[in-house]
Amino acid sequence: MDLARIAEESARGGFSLIAGTAASTVIGAVGVILIARLLGPASYGRCSLALVLPALFVSIADFGVSPALTRYAASLRSQAKYGTLASMIGSGLLFKLIVGLVAFLLVFVFSAELASSALQRQDMGQLVRLASLTILFQGVFSVSYNTSVGLDRMEQSALITVLRDIARVVLSPALIAVGFGVAGAILGQVAGWILAGLTGVWFLLGHRRTLRNMPSEIEPENGVRGDIQTMISFGLPLYAGSLLTTMLPQYQNIILAFFTSNAEIGNLNAAVNFGALIGIILTPVSTALFPAFSKLDLETGKDDLERMFKLSVRYTTLLILPVAIAIAALSKDLTRVVYGAAYSFAPTYLTLYACIFLLTGLGYQVVGSFFSGVGRTKETLKIAVVQLAIFLAVAPVMAWLYRVPGLIVALVVSALVATVFGLRLAAAKYGMRVDLKGSAVALAVALASSLPILPLVYYSLLPSLANVLIGASIYLATYLTLAPLLGAVRKTDLQILGPILGQIKILRPATNLILAYETRVLTALNDR
Repeated sequence: MDLARIAEESARGGFSLIAGTAASTVIGAVGVILIARLLGPASYGRCSLALVLPALFVSIADFGVSPALTRYAASLRSQAKYGTLASMIGSGLLFKLIVGLVAFLLVFVFSAELASSALQRQDMGQLVRLASLTILFQGVFSVSYNTSVGLDRMEQSALITVLRDIARVVLSPALIAVGFGVAGAILGQVAGWILAGLTGVWFLLGHRRTLRNMPSEIEPENGVRGDIQTMISFGLPLYAGSLLTTMLPQYQNIILAFFTSNAEIGNLNAAVNFGALIGIILTPVSTALFPAFSKLDLETGKDDLERMFKLSVRYTTLLILPVAIAIAALSKDLTRVVYGAAYSFAPTYLTLYACIFLLTGLGYQVVGSFFSGVGRTKETLKIAVVQLAIFLAVAPVMAWLYRVPGLIVALVVSALVATVFGLRLAAAKYGMRVDLKGSAVALAVALASSLPILPLVYYSLLPSLANVLIGASIYLATYLTLAPLLGAVRKTDLQILGPILGQIKILRPATNLILAYETRVLTALNDR
């Protein structure tokens, strides 16, 4: 499979995920806004804490099966080993159901003890017990999501995500409004995971039937036990790394429970929700890169891998940095429009939190997708260990000294060290390189594009919504002009991106307009 075809498939799949993530984020944002406004900062903080332990147990109960299904769905399908893949999907689903049921029972039975010891909130046992119902359905959701990504059926991954958030946005605010309070918000979350999980199982069973009916060479049956051993063998380092990464926000919430108030936690979660706007692009792109890297061999396709790695970092940087900086610059008006004046700490928290996305210029997210895709999962684990070690050491001290801002700084620092460590591993062992000069230019352009909107942010007497709309428009126009002028976007970039993005019909008008503008600026620059 050639690099151009892989890029086109990844672009189409990535767009499906971006579209689904965008829809999910918009729907989810409406729900979060309603929930946050109806509950207030303190109760919203309690709701966030109640969901911490179930999310942690979901991560513990995976054992690497979900990411393994992404990898094997991509690699076995490219080898036409459909029977083996069908067997592996069935075994993975069965495993997740059994392990998820055990995890659910543990949290359900010991919810009071867990709330008292881990959350320092003795009165939250019933809320944790209610939230534990999400565990089983989150598990089967992850299996379906990851398998669909590996099969290049990313529209299904997007669909179950959207269904989950539709249920949340309808039920959680409604249940709060009729008097169920925090419990109503959690019940809405439970309903969302049930709907998404059951739909995901239906998709999985459909994939399995289709694969069994496809022509395939006779392959030895590994059985359920053999399939699970294969998946865990590949996925265990990934699982350990993912578990460590997932532990960060849960550990973060536990630290906050010790050193900060419920209102501060509510403000932080309100700020972090804006990170989902950046995740609309970053998460689908990094997810699509996983199976894309899986289709190339580290030995025979090293040149293609090197090129894909460098371009992935470059184009992710060009997409993510301007979004992160624009959100940071407009943080005060954004939070006021969405959450109101009660969330007074959220703008500061949001500006600090956006800094973590500046690390995309060093390969943040892409490095992990590369190691996972080529099967070097132990390297992914090493990166996660480094990040967790730094965060474990720094976060309690910073939270004790500076409360929430200190914890956010600890998070950014740990991500920076881990990203640099991963980049050095990729360069030393596999020859992967990042265009650091290009990343620095992209950062400079993104920062410079924010300068024209600063007077609007600090001195405008317009309503916050008007500031956001005008500021975002000015920022976009400035960025699209400065990027080619200062060398962040080159003619070769347009030649590469044009055919790839042109495969996505719905984006074609906007893509053609932007590419034409960039081409015109570059042409005018060269004619001087």
